[in-house]
Amino acid sequence: MKPLFAHLSQARRLPLAIFALLALFACPPVLADEHPSPIHSISVAPLRDYAIVIGETLSSEIRIALEPGLTLETASLPQPGSAVSDVLELRAADWNQQTEGGETLYRIRLVYQVFKGVRDAETVSVPALPLRFQRAGQTLETEAPAWNFTLVPIIPAKTADEDVLLRGDWPAPAYADAGHQRGLLACLAGLVGLGVYASLRLGLLRRRAPPFVQAARALKKLGRQPPSLASWRQGAKLVHAALNETAGQTVFAGQLPRFLASQPCYASLQIELEQFFRQSDWLFFTDATEYPADYPLFRLETLCRQLAAAGNRR
Repeated sequence: MKPLFAHLSQARRLPLAIFALLALFACPPVLADEHPSPIHSISVAPLRDYAIVIGETLSSEIRIALEPGLTLETASLPQPGSAVSDVLELRAADWNQQTEGGETLYRIRLVYQVFKGVRDAETVSVPALPLRFQRAGQTLETEAPAWNFTLVPIIPAKTADEDVLLRGDWPAPAYADAGHQRGLLACLAGLVGLGVYASLRLGLLRRRAPPFVQAARALKKLGRQPPSLASWRQGAKLVHAALNETAGQTVFAGQLPRFLASQPCYASLQIELEQFFRQSDWLFFTDATEYPADYPLFRLETLCRQLAAAGNRR
């Protein structure tokens, strides 16, 4: 009897096994997560986005971090002189590439000029910028996000159109006598000479201070304010501006070795400059919200004074 019951038990379990197999094949396989995007991050940082007036230029830096092996298709970038919108025209474009932390990092700097006048403050959008990258014959397309700036009038907002006075052309001066003209010119020359002499005696005519000296003075004034993230960023822009003026072009973090090679008098401050660029990148290109207590504002002033002293020794 026992073998018979065993066969019956196995017979009852057979439909259950068949049902389990059918359920297994009916269920779709679990798909693995899609491959992460080869573009790790992309951001836009305008140098100034407020109080822009007609005719003024404004610039921004696009920063893209991506997998190694992807190459920017530079021919796809807009060319200087091209209209970006009915408000803007591109005046300059440059870029650089470097490798940081196993990533390829591109920085693209664009300079625009505004060709729109307004009677009231207005928010204007800079369109998104399409970008293309190449790898092994394949094209990857993305875009840098759009960003906004505030356009303000050059005429007071409440001034009526009929109250706006346009300056006309000045008429050519008429001289009745050449002798009077010569006498007037001689008097003017004498007054100019006296003015120059007095200015020299009083120390009013002074040579313009070097960029790092000017930046150090401005940072000293800025340091009298309560420390804040906004004041630190303003101070960092002063240091960047002094570096750019000294180099005659925009100096990015990846171009620091080239800058020091062309300006060897600053080579002794390479470590401090590298720390400054790392701190600046962290505060401008991340979501930092706190004042960097480990790199206070007076350290920027000290750096500028050291750079000014090094420049005087060359």
